Amino acid sequence: MYLKTTSPQFLKFGSIAEEPSEYVSHRRIIEGKNPDYLEVSEVPIRIELLEGIAILVVQEEFGSREQFVIHRPIMLKENTPYTVIPLTQSVVVDFSYQTPMAQELKRIDLPNQLAYEPIRPKFAVTDIYSYYYSVKGKDYHFDGESHYFWELTYVDTGELGVEVDGIEHILSSQQIMLYFPGQFHKQYIRGDKSSSYLTIMFDMNIRTKDMAHLKNRIIDCTPELYQLTDKFIRHSTIMESHNVPYSRDLMVSYLQELVILLIQLENQDQTKVTTNNPIQENFENELMNEISTYIHNNIFEPISVEDICDQFSISRSTLQGIFKKNLNMPPKQYINELKMAKAQHMILEERYPITEIALKLGFSSIHYFSRKFKKRFGLAPSEFSQSIYKESIESITEENKNEHKKS
Repeated sequence: MYLKTTSPQFLKFGSIAEEPSEYVSHRRIIEGKNPDYLEVSEVPIRIELLEGIAILVVQEEFGSREQFVIHRPIMLKENTPYTVIPLTQSVVVDFSYQTPMAQELKRIDLPNQLAYEPIRPKFAVTDIYSYYYSVKGKDYHFDGESHYFWELTYVDTGELGVEVDGIEHILSSQQIMLYFPGQFHKQYIRGDKSSSYLTIMFDMNIRTKDMAHLKNRIIDCTPELYQLTDKFIRHSTIMESHNVPYSRDLMVSYLQELVILLIQLENQDQTKVTTNNPIQENFENELMNEISTYIHNNIFEPISVEDICDQFSISRSTLQGIFKKNLNMPPKQYINELKMAKAQHMILEERYPITEIALKLGFSSIHYFSRKFKKRFGLAPSEFSQSIYKESIESITEENKNEHKKS
């Protein structure tokens, strides 16, 4: 993050210039972003930015350099090596020397040009070709394909078998796998298991080598990745039923952020920044894991926030803070999310009627359960169940057609 010339850190180099200069001044248009020299004035020099945005690079006595965004007119101390680098295309700067005589500036040549890296994206998701939320049940099998674009699979519930380049993998709930362009991949479900998962087919202008550490890798979702996939699923559902401005842009933004977080997985241990001390951080992580396990183990009970606070002897505000920090959602929403995922899985198993599923998950009203389910998945439980049945019939019909062709 840039410092400004109004920051306290700038005081060792100069100060804010409250009054306009009464002495020699001249204006310069500066365009170059990679200077190879610094200038030095033997007297204090007033610097005022008239147009554009620029940073002031100043060099300390022992050669280290600091950068400050020029904010308000400044008075730079004498004998301070400096240069101005425009952040915009060009800048207009007024320099005033605090003497009635024009000054000849000293020049310090640098062995290398100063490196300025503009803040702009290094890659972009250029197209989302298709995305869909699939629910697959007993003995689903996809023969496989390869294509020239990227494909991401995120498993929401259950287990999904994946074969990539001849190697088999099993994706479980809240796991991600990325198929590279040209990779042949199959998907399947064995036995009575089931799965619901998100598929996104997209393109991006990125070097494949920057993604190499993700090839053929099963990725466990971090809280940030979980939030982004959840946002993508929710927003895609909203977009299909509401004409919301810039909805597609937002979906691209979610996906691009998700890809960036995946890329950073390689260095996340080295780049992780903590605001608490290690003991506090470890305590909160363990507590979060214990609370999550408690909720999973009691998912068939009507769990309340008060129940969790009593169980772990913590205050409501502490509980809210831990969930906000780790999952960016309140604990009540997290409980409902897990209950909805469990309900979806139970409907897929086709072992219980919907009314019994609602009661087992602690919902006293089938209508309230249906409303929550539809808000989460875009379909009422009965519609969801019918869609699975229809998809199974279509799959069997297609398999029979294929068998008939072979015979």
